[in-house]
Amino acid sequence: MIRYEPSPAQSALPSATCRMALIGRMADDMREIAFDGQGVSAETLVQRGWTLPTVKRFSGEAIAQARRQSVRRLGR
Repeated sequence: MIRYEPSPAQSALPSATCRMALIGRMADDMREIAFDGQGVSAETLVQRGWTLPTVKRFSGEAIAQARRQSVRRLGR
C-alpha cells in the first residue's frame, strides 16, 4: 500500500492575518516616528491616520514588535 505524507511546502504556515498586518504597519509607523525624533504616543499615531480604538487595541503588541525590529545583534 502506498502512503502519502505532506511535503514541507504543503504544511507551510498560512499567510499573515489581518490583525498581524495591522500590528506590523503600526510598528513600522512607530519606528518612523521614533527615528524622526518625535515621541511616540497615541496622539502621534492618530495624526498618522490610526483610529484611537485601534491604537488602544494593538499598541502593546506593536510596541514589542517595533522594539524587536529596532534591536541590532552584532555578535554571532
